[in-house]
Amino acid sequence: MKRLILTCCLLAATAAAHADTRLITRLDVLDVWQFNYNISHWLEQGNLRTGVSMYGEEPVAVTALSPELEGADWIQPAYGSKRFDRGDIAYFDLKADAEVFVAHNDAIAEKPAWLDSFVRTSLYIANDRGERFTCYRRPYRRGEHVTLGENGSSSHNMYLVAVRPLGEWPETVRPAGFVVDIAEAGAVGDGATVNTAVLQAAIDKCSARKGGGTVWVRDGIYVTGTLQLKSNVTLRVEAGAILRGSVNHDDFPPLRCSLPSFRGKEDFQMIYAEKASNITICGGGIIDGCSLFEGYPWRGRNNEHERPRLIRMVECENVAIDGVTLARSANWTQYYEACRGMRVENVTVRCYTGTNNQDGIDLSGCSDVVVRNFLCSCGDDAICLKALSLTPAENIFVEDVRARYANCNLVKIGTETHGAIRNVHVRNAEGWTRYSIAIEAVDGSVIDGVTYEDIRMSNCAAPFVVRLGNRGRTFEGGPNPAPVGAIRNVTLRNIRNTGIGWVEVKGGPGVGTAVGGLKGHPIENVLIEDCDLLLFGSVNEPQMIYRDVPENEKKYPEFDCYGTCPAYGIYFRHVDGLQVRNVRLRLANNDVRPAIVMDDVKNYALEGIDYESCSRTEPYGLWHQQDGEIRDAKK
Repeated sequence: MKRLILTCCLLAATAAAHADTRLITRLDVLDVWQFNYNISHWLEQGNLRTGVSMYGEEPVAVTALSPELEGADWIQPAYGSKRFDRGDIAYFDLKADAEVFVAHNDAIAEKPAWLDSFVRTSLYIANDRGERFTCYRRPYRRGEHVTLGENGSSSHNMYLVAVRPLGEWPETVRPAGFVVDIAEAGAVGDGATVNTAVLQAAIDKCSARKGGGTVWVRDGIYVTGTLQLKSNVTLRVEAGAILRGSVNHDDFPPLRCSLPSFRGKEDFQMIYAEKASNITICGGGIIDGCSLFEGYPWRGRNNEHERPRLIRMVECENVAIDGVTLARSANWTQYYEACRGMRVENVTVRCYTGTNNQDGIDLSGCSDVVVRNFLCSCGDDAICLKALSLTPAENIFVEDVRARYANCNLVKIGTETHGAIRNVHVRNAEGWTRYSIAIEAVDGSVIDGVTYEDIRMSNCAAPFVVRLGNRGRTFEGGPNPAPVGAIRNVTLRNIRNTGIGWVEVKGGPGVGTAVGGLKGHPIENVLIEDCDLLLFGSVNEPQMIYRDVPENEKKYPEFDCYGTCPAYGIYFRHVDGLQVRNVRLRLANNDVRPAIVMDDVKNYALEGIDYESCSRTEPYGLWHQQDGEIRDAKK
């Protein structure tokens, strides 16, 4: 109850905020790791003034500030970021020549070293906790990179950043064509008024007009419930403006889609579209679900049908999501089902607040898709491709993905896989993932033609997993029973991980990496080349090499699908057609298991395998359980 009251106060404190930021761009926050949710509460805004809350998740109101700072662009940090002690905490760029002010807590006598390049001024900010923050100033040129450091004290509240131009303020340009400015239409951007009716009327007006139009969200924090986007509508959330989800469950009426699918009865969304075309969401602003922590305003696990996603689109064509930040969703951040002709570019996701199921993006049964320049921190999978209906997914291209933190997988196909998935290419992805990168088919899907390449992980529990299972789950209108699926024509190229960890509830340390089909249903035609893989190791019981490994065909498919593998490196099982070339396998801890173990693998070739072993490794460094030692490799 105490947290609920505080959050309500926070919403009231932000009521006076206006949110055009014409100077700040590409905010990138590093304050995130497991159970640290601070990154999601950093929000760039415009029009700094008294009454706004200094922090994204804690109600600490600004009560006074120097007149020179009024109306400045500013960054609302997380209250919890005061505890960050790992050096650089955030970066951003500037759209014009500007001066950056860091309002630092006067109670911190010894200032952090990174502030040495700033000059102390007489400007200040005060808050309702009785604290005073003196401003330190530094000028920057347009396009220059600004680096922010740690607070310097976990006992005193976090600093605030304000920015104002060295010359004139850059002009906010009105979009071309027919435009409905929602402020002119009667919406109130005070962070408290619910504007659903005004926003929906603006969408309807644009869609009804020949050629469509733009719904322009600017200069404020606009609270809304469910919005239904329609054909030929651009929803432009201007840089610095915030479109924020209501905390009142009644503002999200159920909307049932007509397409039969496994998630067809999950009826709650903030932005929804079905069978529409020519839809764009853009502008540089923030779409905020306001799910501040698990239990507020939405509670639950395994109840996705009760919690709204930020965006859901079903059977739409020509969809563009460009240059927006998606924050604090109560469920999957964005979910696209059976859509064709999609471009998702220059999108930032900050959705890691402790709420369950906070995927970065879910594409199911979608075709002709490009996802590019995707910066993500999320509470589940960063990029997730599914097949929840029987609509085939094909021609999906994903590149330039950066995950500051993915609580599950960096990139994943699965687990819900009913329809076919064809021709998927993922390249140039990097980041910190608690799990892995994954390709999984367990509900009848035929996955054919997948390439993952140029992927770098600073942490993972296993470098990759490819798994064909037979969970056999179906849905109303789907095949009953679900058939056994297939995985074929998979390429894993230039996969590298520089760190390796483990997940206690997912097999613990030393699980290894698995590529596994089913008996009588092998994975076909796998190429693994030019990879440098670090494995945790640490298994010193030889019986783990020779144990009877269960098939686990019904088990939820994760990197620990076999428990602890017989190999410290890669365990291949039920594979027909395998090439492994120029692969390095390294150990973080001593281990008795072979680097590679094969079981029921046919038509294989290994070349240029560089692996580590120990004096107690048995039976061989590279072992085929039916054929014996594999010799064409280097150790």
